Amino acid sequence: MSIKFDREIFSNENLTLKVNFSGIKNSSVNAADLTMSIYAFDNNGLPKFSETLNCNQIKSLYSHLSQISIIRDSTFETSGKFLETTDEIADILSKSSNIDNGILKIVINKLNSEDRIKNLLIALSDEEKSGKSIIADLSSLYIHQKWQNEINNLRLLLELEESGNIVEEIKSHQNLSDYLASQPEKIFQNWIEKNHNWIFGIEYIKKHEARKIAMFSEADMLMQSIDGFLDLIELKRPTCGLFKFDDSHSSYYPSTDLAKVIGQCMLYFQKMDDFKLNIEKEHKVKIIRPRIKIIAGRTRDFNEDQYNALRMLNCNLNHIEVVSYDYLLSCGEKMIANYTIAE
Repeated sequence: MSIKFDREIFSNENLTLKVNFSGIKNSSVNAADLTMSIYAFDNNGLPKFSETLNCNQIKSLYSHLSQISIIRDSTFETSGKFLETTDEIADILSKSSNIDNGILKIVINKLNSEDRIKNLLIALSDEEKSGKSIIADLSSLYIHQKWQNEINNLRLLLELEESGNIVEEIKSHQNLSDYLASQPEKIFQNWIEKNHNWIFGIEYIKKHEARKIAMFSEADMLMQSIDGFLDLIELKRPTCGLFKFDDSHSSYYPSTDLAKVIGQCMLYFQKMDDFKLNIEKEHKVKIIRPRIKIIAGRTRDFNEDQYNALRMLNCNLNHIEVVSYDYLLSCGEKMIANYTIAE
């Protein structure tokens, strides 16, 4: 036989409201048996309404009510925090309480006018961010995540390049759609063009359209350095071999492919000298002994002698530097580390 637990919630001249728990036997209960009935009757004892909740519905009601601070804490007589929140949101709210109302208003206005937090962070001026750690942390978090995604994309592109036909394989990866192209070199060029403003650190501040200068091809990238001078990035595939081994002299020397690229760069130097004045006047850049960065090949499996050979090659090339895609990955990881928020 069930033992019923009645409790009167309130009573007035019109009706009485009660709750009744059922399913409790010998001071024990199973979730499947527990129910709570809510019912009301008038002063003549006639029923007005009733509803029965099962155990899960009771728990849902309890969870909902316990999120309201003035109900949860019996010491509260008044509260300005009638909010139903998770613990994580409660933590954010407590941390944001130190931000003045003017800053909060700016943030709210930005949220109303922009549909993505990315645009909010870009739109906030330096004055709005100044001294406001929560805004700085949000900005750093956004940049950190964006750059990490791009580095992950580059790693995947390199894997596809090694596995077979990257031009076709890339089509099955939605997150790589920004880099689609009909040639492998162009795929990697698309990635670098999208990330040129950070992957090289603060070395470059602007990219010029190579196709607008007749002496360059679309595969070339013209970059303006932070001091206003024009440099060139020459891009080759990650599969481009960098060195060959000379058995007779036990030494490494540039591969045929790399030697061709270096020769092409020397031709660029000559052309830029010949057309220096025209380029400077038309494109508002300065050309004084430009530098050329060759991005080609992989170095992840290099031994010490190969690393030494690359170092010696770069030291002896005049205004030409050879860097690998693994070097780009390393640069990217170090840049990302600068935007890691300390816990």
